[in-house]
Amino acid sequence: MNRTIFTELSIFLLLIVSKLSSTFINISPFLAVIIIGSYFIHNKYRLLLMIFGAQLFSDLLYGLHVSNLSIYLSYFIIVLVIYRNEVIYSLTKSMLYGLQANIIFFIVTNFGHYLAYNSVYTTTLLAETYSRGLLFGINLLLSTIVFITIFHALLAVSRKQLVKSRSTRGEPRT
Repeated sequence: MNRTIFTELSIFLLLIVSKLSSTFINISPFLAVIIIGSYFIHNKYRLLLMIFGAQLFSDLLYGLHVSNLSIYLSYFIIVLVIYRNEVIYSLTKSMLYGLQANIIFFIVTNFGHYLAYNSVYTTTLLAETYSRGLLFGINLLLSTIVFITIFHALLAVSRKQLVKSRSTRGEPRT
């Protein structure tokens, strides 16, 4: 029980730090923590509560906007997609989740931006909104992949250290 609480608290703190430490528009560390956190938090609703809590804290700090509702919706859909499949911890699976998360975030938040900040709704304006956000979406995807790779490398190193310390624990000291 204590290990579960420690793990979930650690993921929640990582969510808050990743949300607040980066710039307001760079959420790639936050998306990477969501993906990595899904491996350790087995209850999708608990992870959603943590995500929404960290986002709300950030919104209160940076400011609330009508278009933020689309951000919450995108996180909700991302978590549903991640938990839809069997969770197998691997770098390849995390990269696939990162790609899916970025596509969902791009589609939902650009549509929310289109709805919130336009007075006239045409398909031309919608296409223009997505085309203006394309460079941001590509940069977000690339940086999310970098953060996922860093998290996997850190977890691999920590597991090696853990295995190494466990294997040397039983040996007598000379």
